[in-house]
Amino acid sequence: MPNHSVVRQRSWLFTPGTQPDRLLSAAKSHTDISIFDLEDSVSPADKRTARNNLRALLNAPADESFPAFAVRINSTATRFGLDDLATLLDSSLMPQFILLPKIESEEQVVQIAALLAEANRSAALVPLIESARGLSAVSAIAQAAPSVTALMFGAADFASDVRAQPEALALQVARVRIAAACAQAGISAIDAPCFAIHDVDLLKADLTFAVTNGFRGKAAIHPSHIASITRAFTPSGDRIAWAKRVLEANDQGAAVVDGRMVDEAIAREAREILAAA
Repeated sequence: MPNHSVVRQRSWLFTPGTQPDRLLSAAKSHTDISIFDLEDSVSPADKRTARNNLRALLNAPADESFPAFAVRINSTATRFGLDDLATLLDSSLMPQFILLPKIESEEQVVQIAALLAEANRSAALVPLIESARGLSAVSAIAQAAPSVTALMFGAADFASDVRAQPEALALQVARVRIAAACAQAGISAIDAPCFAIHDVDLLKADLTFAVTNGFRGKAAIHPSHIASITRAFTPSGDRIAWAKRVLEANDQGAAVVDGRMVDEAIAREAREILAAA
């Protein structure tokens, strides 16, 4: 499995833990990261089956044809989540990423990171911000442990928690706050899926907002969204050319490129564009 530090994080595709064969579809979609989901897509009656599927997958020989691999466990405030975490700690292999749902404090992340370290297990942690309480602690959560490499927005649960409709301004404000916290911590902000699978215009609007407000990637619940997501978060030729001009000008001292004064902030933006490209 690729090291998480070199894995692109533009597109994340959820696959139900009860249907491990969906991982083949994930690979064919060319998603950057395939998420084996033990939480929302799995009913309580099927949690054990999904967990057994995960155990078999992690203990099998690695398949290099698969994309980078993530697991969303259940909340560790539940027995399901504790059993999920125990399965990961006992497995011979680890996913590159572990998604942590319903995170509302840095202490929750610190505890999980400590358990992984004690078991000599290494994985990047991706807390999900899904409530008003989680949003109020978002900066602390983003910086809770060195293994936190991204935050993901849980739009559906957040909307329910704050009694907002899907198009409400409250969700846009939450996205902006999450992106800002990630920028401060130097990690990636990952947007929630677009749940309207066949609404091309809504997906496009979602992606435009995410790209222009500092997100580095977006999750999906259907493979048909992956190409659009990947394209949106891949710098265009014009952006790459601009970044190169900025860095060339920066090497020569103070300068203006396309009407913008080149300072360290602009140079950092340019370096990030070239890294993403």
